[in-house]
Amino acid sequence: MIPLTIAVVGATGAVGRQLIEVLEEREFPVRNLRLYASENSVGDFIDFCDEPVAVQALDKDSFIDVDVAFFCATQSVSEEFLPRAKQAGALCVDATAPWIAREAATLVVPEINGASLDRAKHRVLSNPASVTTMLALPLAQLASCVALKKVVITTFESVSGCGIKGVDDLRKQCGELLNGRPAKKGCFPHQMAFNCVPQVGTFGEGRETDHEQRVQMELLHLLGNDRLEVALTAMRVPVFYGDSASLYVEFDQSVDVNCLEQALTDAPGIELLDDASQGEYPMPIDSAGMDDIQVGRLRPANDESTAFQVFVAMDNLRKGTAVNMVQMVEQAWRN
Repeated sequence: MIPLTIAVVGATGAVGRQLIEVLEEREFPVRNLRLYASENSVGDFIDFCDEPVAVQALDKDSFIDVDVAFFCATQSVSEEFLPRAKQAGALCVDATAPWIAREAATLVVPEINGASLDRAKHRVLSNPASVTTMLALPLAQLASCVALKKVVITTFESVSGCGIKGVDDLRKQCGELLNGRPAKKGCFPHQMAFNCVPQVGTFGEGRETDHEQRVQMELLHLLGNDRLEVALTAMRVPVFYGDSASLYVEFDQSVDVNCLEQALTDAPGIELLDDASQGEYPMPIDSAGMDDIQVGRLRPANDESTAFQVFVAMDNLRKGTAVNMVQMVEQAWRN
């Protein structure tokens, strides 16, 4: 790849900082890095390749000569400035707005559908919800053995999914409770410390949250199977970093567990961690800082071997967001 001019919108947030770190780790060819954030952060500096880069304020001219613009701030910021970046000719990668909100955006997990990217045609790429990536990649590999019929999922999502504020709120709540003081709710609907909350997102008129609906729709699109039954409950848990999920997977016909294990072993972006006798299985604490999705506890759920259970874990800020976004651009330029 030729060196590119990169803009990161939301550079001082949890995702933005992780994205900058990933760009440096992967030795992404950056000619010029522009960092943008809210007025409160303007004038701050973030190190990139041992050089301090100043944080700037967004304006109408921010995307002139920008090759790639990563949007990691809020949905309202993306709605205002992403069209300007696109008009300026930048390839836009958005982690803020649900994919269903913009038909022109392409929803991408590079290991699943990256080969279809065409940067001459696709000027807006959407990053799925982080748990969508964690679920879609293993499910796509399992489906390569036998067609999927039904998936029942419970996700356990870390507080960093709410950004730096979520991490700070959990830390404060733990301190308050351990010192005999009541915990303030902060950005969560209930006390988060030492608790599990069966709500991620906002409830509408139905019984599902908008987050649960988004993940289900994104899964169906990425897996290319509109007939797949997906039932999902999203939990917010008192973990700082790293998401995980329990899956019940039902197939159209019986399948050999060895076929499933081989499909997972051969898949890029997946680490099969499945030796219960040695206490080896996916956990959020072990997935932190890792780029692969960890998969384990694979076992039959019935005597006919038409259903299996499996557990997965992933660093939500890395492969769930920052790494996936950078991989999109790498794939688009290769194509």
